[in-house]
Amino acid sequence: MFQSKKDDKLNQYIRKQIKQARLEAGDSQKLLARQMEKTAAAISDLERGRVSVNASDLGFIAAYYEKPISYFFPSDLKIDNEDLSPLGQELYMVFSKLSEIQQQIALEYIKKQLEIVSKAESKLNSEKRSNIK
Repeated sequence: MFQSKKDDKLNQYIRKQIKQARLEAGDSQKLLARQMEKTAAAISDLERGRVSVNASDLGFIAAYYEKPISYFFPSDLKIDNEDLSPLGQELYMVFSKLSEIQQQIALEYIKKQLEIVSKAESKLNSEKRSNIK
């Protein structure tokens, strides 16, 4: 599969940051592999670029090492705003004006709100199912 030089540099950066997070925590590849239910060879392959990291694994690694997802991407990474909806573009513009700590606080707030909404929807769906019976 063809990869652009920019994409290759981005993947290299992500892999470097994954390894850095692991080393900062004092973890071995084997320990991370166990946490991810993978083999140590799979983590080695990921860090060496033999396989690409998928979004799910990157999300797990970020949560496991308590790093914001932005930690794994270069600060000069540009997002093509044209690919976003108008609301997405507005959110991006507002978010990009915040300091890093403000971004972390805002992200945690949004995550908490999603959790609350998800629990409320789950409760509502459960009540609907019991009313149907």
